[in-house]
Amino acid sequence: MIPRLLLLPFLLLALSVQAAGWMQPYEELRFQIRWLFIPAGTAVIRQYWPTPERVRFRMDSCSNATLDLIYPVRDRILAVAGRKPSGRLPLRSVHYAYSQREGDDRAEIVLDFRQPGVVVMEDRLAGTTESFQVDPDTVDMVTAFHLTRGLPLEPGATYRIPVFDKGKAYELEIEVLRRQILRTVLGSRTPTIKIHPRLLTEGVFKRTGELYLWLTDDERRLPVRMESKVRVGKIITTLKTVVDQAPERIPEPPYLCHPGIPAQ
Repeated sequence: MIPRLLLLPFLLLALSVQAAGWMQPYEELRFQIRWLFIPAGTAVIRQYWPTPERVRFRMDSCSNATLDLIYPVRDRILAVAGRKPSGRLPLRSVHYAYSQREGDDRAEIVLDFRQPGVVVMEDRLAGTTESFQVDPDTVDMVTAFHLTRGLPLEPGATYRIPVFDKGKAYELEIEVLRRQILRTVLGSRTPTIKIHPRLLTEGVFKRTGELYLWLTDDERRLPVRMESKVRVGKIITTLKTVVDQAPERIPEPPYLCHPGIPAQ
């Protein structure tokens, strides 16, 4: 389903792909989304490895029937990344497709990362295609999220990952704020790490303010809580279920959070 500090030392590490705890053969995380303390919808993040060298990500966000009456949300991201044998980051983006429906807003964007140092962006609603010169290590936002899960995340450190999102290339800064004990689906006293990803583009439900994310303080770095401001109030997203066992057949319904709901 991401306080301003003084300039901190900047760390950007060459990570070991084998050491990243999130890299399970299959992982499906299901979240509850609350708006103004009202249940607002569901988000699902799924990753699996069709081959040892390639990982597929899928993220879905859907509003529930009540919120649909005033602000329907149907967002879907499909991303593919590959292992890198060397370089600053262990994964490289290959393909990224974003489908958005939020209220009256629509977007259908496809990004191609196959040529190093170049991102080709196709806007399928506008019928346009553009090429952007970028850092050769630039990744999409979903791949960046999973790379963040593999960082050491030492409190007081700041990490940077070059990203491309919605026509903008920039260095995503991840500030590690503090360790904190939370009540989560994993237990009443779950050790977590609170981080502050400095996003320069809007997210699901039109995030307009700062984003804060809590990851478990273990090798999996499971995202258990997210808080972000929106135009009215705050969105709070909490982890509800973790599935590690892959189904016999990987499903591809229109939306994982509410199969059968049309994109419209």
